[in-house]
Amino acid sequence: MRRSLITYMLLILVGMLYGQNRSGDNKSVSLDSVVVVGNTHGTNLRKSQDGTMYWNLRMMNDLPKILGNADPLHYSQMLPGISTNGEYDAGLHVMGCDNGHNRISIDGTPLYGASHILGLFSIFNAAHFQQMVIKKIPNASSADYLGAELTMQTHYEPTDSFTGEVAVGLISSQGTFRIPVTKSSELAVSLRKCYLNLLYGPLLHDQDAKLKYSFYDANVTYNHRINENNRLLFNFYMGNDDANMTEERMMSDMNVKWDNLMTSLRWEHDKDEVEISNNFYYTQNKAKGSLDMMSLAVELPSSISEFGNRFAVSWGNWKSGVDMSLYRIQPQIPNIKSTFYNVQLDIDKTTSFLGTVYVDKSWRINKAVSAITGMRGAWYHNGAKNYWHISPSASISYTPNKRFDISLSYSLRRQYLIQTGMSSINTPLEFWLSAGTYGIEPQLGHNLILNTRYRLPNGAYSISFEAYTKWLKNQTEYNGTIYSFVATDYDISSVLLHGKGHNYGFNLMLTKDKGWLTGWIAYAYSRAMRTYNTELLNGTFPSSHERPHELNSVLTFHIGKKWDIGFTCVFASGTPFTAPKMFYIMNRNIVSEYAEHNANRLRPYFRLDGSVNYHFNSTRYIHEHGLNLSVYNMTAQENDLFYYMDFSGWSYEYKRTSFFMKVLPSISYYMKF
Repeated sequence: MRRSLITYMLLILVGMLYGQNRSGDNKSVSLDSVVVVGNTHGTNLRKSQDGTMYWNLRMMNDLPKILGNADPLHYSQMLPGISTNGEYDAGLHVMGCDNGHNRISIDGTPLYGASHILGLFSIFNAAHFQQMVIKKIPNASSADYLGAELTMQTHYEPTDSFTGEVAVGLISSQGTFRIPVTKSSELAVSLRKCYLNLLYGPLLHDQDAKLKYSFYDANVTYNHRINENNRLLFNFYMGNDDANMTEERMMSDMNVKWDNLMTSLRWEHDKDEVEISNNFYYTQNKAKGSLDMMSLAVELPSSISEFGNRFAVSWGNWKSGVDMSLYRIQPQIPNIKSTFYNVQLDIDKTTSFLGTVYVDKSWRINKAVSAITGMRGAWYHNGAKNYWHISPSASISYTPNKRFDISLSYSLRRQYLIQTGMSSINTPLEFWLSAGTYGIEPQLGHNLILNTRYRLPNGAYSISFEAYTKWLKNQTEYNGTIYSFVATDYDISSVLLHGKGHNYGFNLMLTKDKGWLTGWIAYAYSRAMRTYNTELLNGTFPSSHERPHELNSVLTFHIGKKWDIGFTCVFASGTPFTAPKMFYIMNRNIVSEYAEHNANRLRPYFRLDGSVNYHFNSTRYIHEHGLNLSVYNMTAQENDLFYYMDFSGWSYEYKRTSFFMKVLPSISYYMKF
């Protein structure tokens, strides 16, 4: 592993130094604080002074297509400040925050559970969208979350001709079609289906365990340009996951189902210096898991739904708005049937309301110095409890020229919805709770972030640096196990830990935007510590998702007009886990005693993926088509997922588990017309 990593890093350095642009005209245009780079081959990645990243999703055509897909959420995890995830982890951990601290949306409408089970695919079909925006530094207009905002934006202007993209592969197939309805409106439809077991079914097993898995998702967008200044946008999304795992030795059968639904109607007005938008939406996520094991059957249903409206108006240097959301939350309800007892817990749904009003003001102090100040007020009502809060934010930027800028930001954020559970793989083991229930108080975060970037004179390279510290309060962690569900006195409050946290670190990124070699290399140092003072846990410990060191790179070699060869490489510290200290048998049951919380770490994570595109000649009706061959985990690295105790008779063994398949190849045909 060490040799292949060193070899790969040498290729990166050689390519970065000598991969200059050899063909094509390149133009750079400066628009206030955002620099847009257009070129023959480029990343189409822009970064504003406040650290917000804008990705034109046409870039997915040039990036490596792993498992036949260039997934936008997957590539966001390759950026500095966003922790790398392995198999069985669908989380998005930004600057040390938990996955549930992020708001992920389509055109401003939130989605709960934005990844398909196991995290190999997100729910986003890149061809359906024009741009992905990642906002890591919040201001007053940011939603009430502690982490980042990731927004998928659909195409702004309707198409004037029938176009589409189709990809057919061994693991999944997908298609996107943009259909002009009138001269000023279009209907965009995207469909995707995963059939992993069709060809790989015999390989998806580990010892006595067998996995069956499939999913589908669908997007529909109607975009109507009413006139030059007004637009109406309708969005619909529906997705479903179905996974089943059987283990013959344990005589167990586990089934997981997940459903997502979202619909929204958005109006936008843009005239002179005035911009107005109003978005009505409904979104829901339902999950249900079941486990049948000898004389025991357990069901774990949970759900969350939100009906809301977001109104925003900006004029000149001012931006303000009003957000209103009505939530309906069904916490996890374990239903248990066994030979000895049946438990049907009665856990009521929670209804809560969040109303916020905010204002942001931009200031131009002089030619090089600018600032943004803002205030956000919130009222959260949950049953008999009411919370009133004011959250300020401020940032100042220094931009002496077009190549260099630096900014310092502070913000106070609060979050009223809390996601918890035993994993982060988007299964019924995770669920949502509301502040004001089960001893949970609104989470709070103080953010201090320094952001700077420098673009080299030739325009091909840019360097960015980011340092941050976050002080978090009222953090919630799930401390139960799978055996907690079968207890007759199970109570959610009894398995929740409440404490505080401190995230800090820095990120460094080198990007190459032009030439026959494009991509980036990024290093991140991050600590995410959690402190608890309870009977169950007392002290300061690393969070379960913490990876102190990460090195990520994405490279694409453009060879002539026919070939694109790409690689993604990940090297990261192993995540923490709590190891058992001893175990003993009591009343014919195995009882474990654990060592210090999260005192151990899995082995470092390393993965090298490769992708090759061969482009056929275009025709009169087909703009682009070709073949994609990809290999997931080219070096067959056995990365640890977790450790467990394996008992056989009177002997036992401490074993580690890795992904079902060491290497996952795929081939697909893609076409654009």
